[in-house]
Amino acid sequence: MTTFEHTRIVFQHKEYSVEDFLSLKKVPNWVEIIQNQLVEFASDSDEMAFQTSGSTGAPKTIFHKKKYLIASARRTLDFFNLKTGSSALLILPAQYTGGAMMLIRALVGGLTLYLVEPKLSIKEVPLVDFLPCTPAQFLSMLENGVFNDFTGQILLGGAPSQKRLSVGSLRVYEGYGMTETASHIALKSYGEEEFKAVEGVHFTLAKGALLITASHLGVHQLKTNDAAELTSATSFKLLGRLDDVINSGGVKMHPSKIESDLHNLGLKDICISSRENEQLGEQLVLVHTGQFKELELSNAVSSLPRIQRPKWYFSIEKLPILASGKLDRKELRGLIQEFPHLLSPLG
Repeated sequence: MTTFEHTRIVFQHKEYSVEDFLSLKKVPNWVEIIQNQLVEFASDSDEMAFQTSGSTGAPKTIFHKKKYLIASARRTLDFFNLKTGSSALLILPAQYTGGAMMLIRALVGGLTLYLVEPKLSIKEVPLVDFLPCTPAQFLSMLENGVFNDFTGQILLGGAPSQKRLSVGSLRVYEGYGMTETASHIALKSYGEEEFKAVEGVHFTLAKGALLITASHLGVHQLKTNDAAELTSATSFKLLGRLDDVINSGGVKMHPSKIESDLHNLGLKDICISSRENEQLGEQLVLVHTGQFKELELSNAVSSLPRIQRPKWYFSIEKLPILASGKLDRKELRGLIQEFPHLLSPLG
């Protein structure tokens, strides 16, 4: 398939060949997962198993042919101009697509891959050429001043990102993809609205849902769970997830779009959910984890179109997050239903 002689792995400030890294014993569980994924990719099997995050239903296992994984990795390496000897960082869980694909990119591209335990709060990173992370990790690193001397490229994926963060001169990109497409199949610079396809990918729509065709991944008319607006056959604007749509009085709204508008108005640590309502079916609920004043919330909400203004707010200490780092919207709706006494009228 390919050789890994140029790939180097840096763990606890020591550099290893792939073979030497795999021989390490008594390592933490997260490192053992990385070792297992490396062994699986290097095995004689022509397929590799991936676990979905569970953000749209029960987690399930998907099998990808390794030739498709290699094709995906090469397109990422080309886009970010990563060559033999380039450096990258792995701070994503290796059992999910984002982390596993970073391992495969390192093997295919002969990269030097630095390993840091995958967690939300990252307080220090090496100065690498390429750093994939979740939006939550990125925000944490921004707040911790991690990027003061960072000049590499940053790829956000796995969940919607907050808009209009002050990223300065950082080179930040957002990826769109899923387990079924073996990582991202479209990219955009941070703050832009339009995703552009990587080479060989085309899009169509079916009843508002985005469909993906990518022959190098063995994908034809793959129906996603995302609502989108096509701007061409190779570009689109993402509107939100179809199963996250909130139907209030017959008006369908995408919570991620409202969240983006509120982020632009200066509100952080918030998300949009809903509660049941006998007349309307559902009513919008603004959920927050920070210390907000009610007047601050009301002023921001009043700037939204009237139909998109939440009628209630719900204070919670910590948002429910899936293992992949995505917001668990189903669990959040359950919490609102279970603890209605925590709801307060807004405005």
